[in-house]
Amino acid sequence: MLGPVGCRPAGPGGASSGELKVGKFVVLGTRTDNADFTVAKQNAENTLQLHPDLAGMVGIYAYNGPKSVEALREAQKNGRDVLGKVKVFGFDGLEESLEAIEAGHLEGTVVQQPFEFGYQSMKILKDLVEGRPAPGQNGLLDIPVQVVTKENVAAYRSEVKARLALAKSEVPAGGAPLKFAFVSNNQGSFWEEARAGCLKAEAELGVGVDFQMPALQEAAEQNRIIESLLQKGEIKGMAISVVSPESQGELLARVAAKMPLVTHDSDAPASPRRVYLGTNNYAAGRALGKLVKARLPEGGKLMIFVGSVDASNAAERQRGLVEELAAP
Repeated sequence: MLGPVGCRPAGPGGASSGELKVGKFVVLGTRTDNADFTVAKQNAENTLQLHPDLAGMVGIYAYNGPKSVEALREAQKNGRDVLGKVKVFGFDGLEESLEAIEAGHLEGTVVQQPFEFGYQSMKILKDLVEGRPAPGQNGLLDIPVQVVTKENVAAYRSEVKARLALAKSEVPAGGAPLKFAFVSNNQGSFWEEARAGCLKAEAELGVGVDFQMPALQEAAEQNRIIESLLQKGEIKGMAISVVSPESQGELLARVAAKMPLVTHDSDAPASPRRVYLGTNNYAAGRALGKLVKARLPEGGKLMIFVGSVDASNAAERQRGLVEELAAP
């Protein structure tokens, strides 16, 4: 799958070659890390070294923003006047991102609602197993995003803490007749909110949830988890954030042949999944692009950071981001 600059990205820690002029901005490329946090920070460090005139860093995955801020803070300690001058833009609501926003080191972040990913995917699977129709239109259920900046970060943090506390207080129903699986695409703390949503579903809907997070954001690692779940025999439906829609198509078809399959966060639209639940990632990318334009009205050079460009959520976010940057 092509990156936003129209050329094929390299592997972990690599960058797409060439540049793209979009509106007032020059997108230098896309650096990937396969959800390796050490590589994510190194990518930001290398970018600062190679591009002293850099205007901004744009993180497409949750940890990219905080790792970029870490690189800037260390460069500042080493005598480079970059903190606050190189603008950082993030995705999702990790605590590190919220703290960086409050400190003025991260301009803002576009947050999803992973709590709803967990809760709603379990509700949908139960409806499908019990013969009720799937919600949404054309197999899509959009969970809207929110832009968090210094102006509203305190209110957002309070809201998230209240949801997590409520979920932890829920008591799962015993002897659940239906057991479903929730599979993330990596081990980021982003998914802890989704786990809280699954806990709430267990308590309110009387279902059991096998919550799984692959150690690495790699199709092979996620496939191993899915195969193991299939072998258990007790799982009656799966909700999966797909790492690589193209390479995993055959396995997803096997899952869908045995039980209801829904995707969340990262879709596999060519698969026989019943519902995609999550963010309209293209619209989220446009929201991120609007934030970049508002905080960098004169434009400048940008580098984009992401775990993997194979996942559909990353591709759609990047497409939305670049098209918004190009828009008048």
